Amino acid sequence: MSYSVQEAFQLGLEASQGNTDLASPLANSVYGLTFRESKNLPYHRWYPYVEGFASNYVGHRILSEGKQIKRIYDPFGGAGTSMLTASCLGIESGYSEVNKFMQFVSDAKINSTATIFAQEKRIDNIFDEYLGELQNRIAFEKRAKAVCLTQYANAFNGKDFFAIPHLRRLLAARDLAQEVFHDEQDILKIVLLAIASNVVKASNMTRRADLRRRRPDEYKDRIIDVPLFITDKLRQIQDDLLKCALKPLRRTFLVTDDSRQLDEGYVCTFDMAITSPPYLNGTNYCRNTKLEQWFLGFLSHESGLEKLRKKLVCAGINNVTKNRNIHHSFPKVEHIASLLDDCALDKRIPLLVRGYFSDMYNVFKTVYSYLSPGSRFYLDIGDSVFYGVHVKTDELLQDVARQVGFSLVQKNMLAKRYSRDRTPLVQVELVFEKGL
Repeated sequence: MSYSVQEAFQLGLEASQGNTDLASPLANSVYGLTFRESKNLPYHRWYPYVEGFASNYVGHRILSEGKQIKRIYDPFGGAGTSMLTASCLGIESGYSEVNKFMQFVSDAKINSTATIFAQEKRIDNIFDEYLGELQNRIAFEKRAKAVCLTQYANAFNGKDFFAIPHLRRLLAARDLAQEVFHDEQDILKIVLLAIASNVVKASNMTRRADLRRRRPDEYKDRIIDVPLFITDKLRQIQDDLLKCALKPLRRTFLVTDDSRQLDEGYVCTFDMAITSPPYLNGTNYCRNTKLEQWFLGFLSHESGLEKLRKKLVCAGINNVTKNRNIHHSFPKVEHIASLLDDCALDKRIPLLVRGYFSDMYNVFKTVYSYLSPGSRFYLDIGDSVFYGVHVKTDELLQDVARQVGFSLVQKNMLAKRYSRDRTPLVQVELVFEKGL
């Protein structure tokens, strides 16, 4: 059974009344736990994001607050799930996000779309001129053959992330969009997002948690047709613009790139915070979008990823460096890290654990400052295991949050998980509250 976004929100609200067990079959069927539940929803599906979380969960939490929410904050904006969901409910939002491409995704899905609706543009033919030129195969192939690949070679040192003809067509489609919509920047952003959402699909790579090269036995029968990929995505987008009753109404804005850094201008201005932060599991969030970052001009060379990693919360092994400072220490965290000091073959692992909770302390401090008194902070998080040492991330974060000033008002089991060695793990929801 499938639900519209609004139906899912309402059913999620009804299912939770008098039932705090969010792992119940009914609740899971309604609002889900990961982006898998959002990838087929209007607007959210414009750019699928493996690391994202569920729109219906966000909507459920907003509607279950029991008070009017005027503005929400997500310290890890990602693909904009929280902000887009809020926008469709008529709520303004702010967010933090290091990755410039992911900032672009949120801006296109929410702000550009809201502007188009506010200006009452004709949507039924919004992409027609562009699609007409894209589908003129002879002219488009001529354009693709003339594309210069110097910037690609400079960025990736000639690595074969793409078959050259497919790369040329992607770049030609991008350049064509910039020509057609040079006076329509909001439409241009949406078209560029449609193209960028097909960059990995048209490459020699695949994204399975991490971005990696396709194996020879994968996608044997795939046919790469860049103009068709883009046409299908734009038709999907146009369908959402025309037919979806719930649409982005309110804008979102970038508060800071780095959620560990406080902007004094936003102190006590948010009524709610909600996020799914990076898990302590080694996923390299910026590297996963390096092709899209380069494609839209946010990354000129692969080495630029190093600068981004320094701004990321220390959640992955690539974020661990000898000169990375650990500013905050916690007895319970230090106990776990000391166990890893003794048994971890990779000596970066205990540093990773120490760095993660030190960084999350700074994130929590920022969120606490941004929230108005009495407001709640919803956190979707999972635990980890390294070398047989169980890192109970949710329990350790509770200790960190208390030191910041938050009170834990609820802890809800969301799902059971397993590590690679089949150690039982969990995914939980932590609900914190800032005092009055």
